[in-house]
Amino acid sequence: MISKDTYSRQIIRCIYLICLFVVVCLNARSQETTLTVIGNQKGVPSQIKLSDLKSIFKAERQRWEDGTKVSIAMIKSTTPVGQLVSRRIYSKTGDEVRGFWAGISFAGKFESPVTFNTISEVESYVAQTAGAIAILDKAPESQDVKTILVDGKKSF
Repeated sequence: MISKDTYSRQIIRCIYLICLFVVVCLNARSQETTLTVIGNQKGVPSQIKLSDLKSIFKAERQRWEDGTKVSIAMIKSTTPVGQLVSRRIYSKTGDEVRGFWAGISFAGKFESPVTFNTISEVESYVAQTAGAIAILDKAPESQDVKTILVDGKKSF
């Protein structure tokens, strides 16, 4: 039989391990990469709801409020940032997002996003293209684009 003292120590050890597990999980969640939305100075609003951002990236909206055509720029979905955007915006894998856009563009409903290998290429395109919008994993380096607040925050 296990003594009462040994049993108490085992319970305390289990509680300690559970607390440690919870702290590690919370810490990992807090270190999750945040995303930042950037836009061209023309057309793209300074603030947007996350639900509206998702609808734009799902080809449900083709023009901004001022009539400027929406142009989506994306980092390739094979990159870590592209995979994160695929999960957070589309709830899909990178391959599934490519398939989604292939279907949309084949049907002639919306032009596929312009894809790039690097974040600097994305920033450059957004700076030069009226109505362009993109999602990055960091604040933009270029002063020629604006950071779009999502639900009032600089990142999500």
